Amino acid sequence: MTGAAYVLVARRDLGAGLLPARPGPAEGAAALNGPFALAWRLQRGALYSWAAGFAVAGALYGSVGNSISGIVEDNAQLGDMVRRMGGPGALTDSFFATAMGLLGMLAAAYAVQSTLRLRSEETGRLAEPLLANAVGRVRWACSHLVFPALGTLVLLAVGGLSAGLAYGATIGDISGQLPTLTGAALAQAPAVWVTAALTLVLFGWLPEASAAAWGVFAALLLCGQLGPVLPQLMLDLSPFTHLPKAPGGPQTAAPYVWLVLVAAVAAAVGLTGFRRRDLAGD
Repeated sequence: MTGAAYVLVARRDLGAGLLPARPGPAEGAAALNGPFALAWRLQRGALYSWAAGFAVAGALYGSVGNSISGIVEDNAQLGDMVRRMGGPGALTDSFFATAMGLLGMLAAAYAVQSTLRLRSEETGRLAEPLLANAVGRVRWACSHLVFPALGTLVLLAVGGLSAGLAYGATIGDISGQLPTLTGAALAQAPAVWVTAALTLVLFGWLPEASAAAWGVFAALLLCGQLGPVLPQLMLDLSPFTHLPKAPGGPQTAAPYVWLVLVAAVAAAVGLTGFRRRDLAGD
C-alpha cells in the first residue's frame, strides 16, 4: 500500500489531486438564492444543536414533574423557593413555571448568539461582498434576525413539547399536558425577543461593545436565580420578571403586548444605528 502511494504521488501534478477538479454548476440552486439562504446555511447547525438540547432539557423537566412533591416534602425551604420563583399555586405548577423560565433563559442565550453572528460576519469581512451588491444593510441584517425571532419559537416549542410528552406520559394525560406546557414555554418568547433586541442595539450603535450582550444575559440569569433575594427595582429591569407565571398563574395579555412593543422599538433603534455607522474596516 505504501509503495502504491509513492507511485501515485509521482504521477500527479504538484499541488493537485489525481483527479482533475470539476467545474461547479453554472447557476446555484434556487434554495441558495438570497441573503436568507446564506444565513440559513450559516445558522442552521447551531439551531439544530440547540433544538436537541431543548428536547433533552424538556424531557428531564417533564420526567421529574410528577415526583416534585416528594422531592421537596422534607425540605420546606426548597418548596418555598420553587413557589417564589414559579409563582403561587400548586407546587407542580410552580415547578413547571420555574422550569419554563429556565428554558426561556436558555432561549435568550441562543438569541444572543444568533444575533451576534451579524458582528462576526462583519468583522470577518464576509458581509462586505453581499452589501456591495443589491443587498441592503437592513435586508442582510433581517436575514440573520429571523433566527433570534423565529428560531427561539422553535426551541421553546421543542422544549415545551418534550416536557409535555414526558410529564403527560408519566401521569397518563398527554392530551392535557402537551398544550399546557408548550404554551407555557412559548410564553417566554416576548422576553427572549427583548434580549435579542438589546443585543441588536449594541451591534447597531456600539459594535465594538457587542460582546457586552453576554453581560446583559448574565445579569438576566442572575436575576432569575437570585430573584427572591434581590430588590424589586433590580428585578424590574429584567423582561422575564414581567411575564405572567405559566402554568398555574393568572394570564393577561398586557405584559406580552408591552414586551413585544419594547422588542420592536429596540430592534428598530438597532437597525437604524447599523444603517448609519461604518462597517468594520471602513
